Formats: sequence, C-alpha cells, structure tokens
Amino acid sequence: MATRASPDLPALELVARETMASRVYTQLREAIMTGRFAPGQLLSLRSVAEAVGSSTMPVRAALTRLQAEGALIDGPGRALMVPPMTLELLEELRDVRVALEGAVAKRAASRMTRSHLASLQEIFDEMDAHVEAGDVAAYLRSNFRFHSAIYAHGASDITQATIQNLWMRIGPFLNLVAPDIPHMRRSMAAHRHIVEALWRGDGEGARAGIEEDIGDAAADLQERLQSATSDEASDEASDEESDDGGGNLAQA
Repeated sequence: MATRASPDLPALELVARETMASRVYTQLREAIMTGRFAPGQLLSLRSVAEAVGSSTMPVRAALTRLQAEGALIDGPGRALMVPPMTLELLEELRDVRVALEGAVAKRAASRMTRSHLASLQEIFDEMDAHVEAGDVAAYLRSNFRFHSAIYAHGASDITQATIQNLWMRIGPFLNLVAPDIPHMRRSMAAHRHIVEALWRGDGEGARAGIEEDIGDAAADLQERLQSATSDEASDEASDEESDDGGGNLAQA
C-alpha cells in the first residue's frame, strides 16, 4: 500500500476513494430508488451480504446509513424493512416533489445543451421501447436515469441529494403502478411533454410536464392504496362477523 508524507503528519496509508461499504450503500440506494425493492420487503444482514458477495460488516454500515436516511425501518426480528406508504405521506411527497423537481426542471431548460438533450432523447426512446416490451424493471431504471439527467443540469449537489432522498421513499411504490401498461403509457406521454419542452427551451412547459408525471403516478398509487385499505376493512369485518356468529352458536 502506498503512503504519503505530510510536513505536519506521519506517513499514512492512502485510503481507497470508494470503500466496500459505500459500494454496497450506492447499489442498495439505487435499487430502492428504481423500485427493485417492494414495500414491506425485508433485508437482513446475511441475505444482503450473500447477494453482494461481501462480509456483514460493510453491509451493516450501508444498511445503518439507509435507515438513518429513512429508506429503511425496523422490521420483525433483526431485519430491516422497506417502509409502507400512507395516503397522507403520499400526498406530502407528491406536493414536495412537484414543487422541487418542477423548479429544477424549469431551471434545466435554460442550461441543457443540444448534446445534453440528444442524450436525454436516447433515454426517452429506451423507455418507450421498454414500455412496449412490457419490461417493467428496465423501464423503472430508465425512468430514474431520465429524471436524473434533467436534474443534473438544474440543481446543485445538495438539491439533487434532497431529490434522491424523496425518491428513496417513493421508488418502491412505483413498482405497484408500473406493471400497469396503461399507466406506463400515460407516464410516457408526460415524459414526451417534458422532452419536447426542453428541446424548445420552455422552462414552464418542462415544469408542467414534471407536475403531470408526478401527479399521474400519485393518483394511480392513491387509488391502489385506497383499494387495499377497503379490502383490509372488508376482511376485518368478515372476520368479526364470523367470530360473532361462532359466539351465538355456542350460546345456543
């Protein structure tokens, strides 16, 4: 290992720029943001270590960091879990994302060169092909790349980190709506509006496209959450009726 001397310090070994823990963290973080983990999915030290081919020590550091950022919560046993979603949180995330990501897209419209836009167009075309092929996983990865390519030109590193933290909360739930081909096609219509506005240098048009994209996804997810809540309430009511019926028979 190479060493470097300093006038004020003893010779120290050079530290690798990217440690195993940071590589595991980066991989898990991107997987969460692109919907590869489902809501409620459990992550144990052992399972993640086996998946990435690492010892448990760097995995523990990565999971602890993700938990501190709110991307994971305590689950049963000693496992961590991808957190569930509530209607209230969904509405809050929608409103914050529309305001922040819309503003960033508007700013990017005046900063993206034709070369940047050509690269964005390629990602858009890839997304469109994934939709028609029904490849949900590839679509979600390209969707993240699409938005990231825009935000890289409209936001500082600090703002981009904030956006990514929001995506860590919403990413797993995109998995719930993306398998719906009509939903993906509606999303692509919004993406097309964004691309066309950026080619025109139309910041307000880009902002409106972001609002359309985020709003449509939130509406679809809201419908699914409300349906799931209704189903759970119906199941609980049925269970209570069965229990009451059993009690009446026993008394008779």
